[in-house]
Amino acid sequence: MPETTIQTPVAQAPQADHLHRWRIEEPNGPRSAGVCKICGQTKEFRNWLSDMDFITNEEHRMAA
Repeated sequence: MPETTIQTPVAQAPQADHLHRWRIEEPNGPRSAGVCKICGQTKEFRNWLSDMDFITNEEHRMAA
């Protein structure tokens, strides 16, 4: 009996037709607003990493 293949469409997030070129405002608090110079999309950027977001070189070597 021949095998049959069933293809199921996968929902995909819409993709931009360009790479965003962010212009980020000067740091003034924990977050700064950014605006794409091409399409005008906005995004918030953190101005620093919390201690939990930082991985040391030793931790990086152990994870490899």
